[in-house]
Amino acid sequence: MTDLRNLCPSGEEVWVTYYSRDTLLFFLTGPAGMSSTLASQNSAFTLYSVTSGKGGMKAKKLGTGSNPNELEARYKVADAIKAVAKAS
Repeated sequence: MTDLRNLCPSGEEVWVTYYSRDTLLFFLTGPAGMSSTLASQNSAFTLYSVTSGKGGMKAKKLGTGSNPNELEARYKVADAIKAVAKAS
């Protein structure tokens, strides 16, 4: 499994991870210390994709928004996970 502490930017906390089998494909963050009751009022959810390269795992910021479901839809997270699963 990937150590998210090395991928997650300072001041952000991982809320959701998206895996295909054992490979981390995406993760969603919110501000550190944010409670679930504040989540609906917050506009700082960020979606990252995870890639592997010569230097190891890297996180690429895809987008930020106030609604995690809209971020998932905008960046077609479900389709990407299905494509990776189908290819393996």
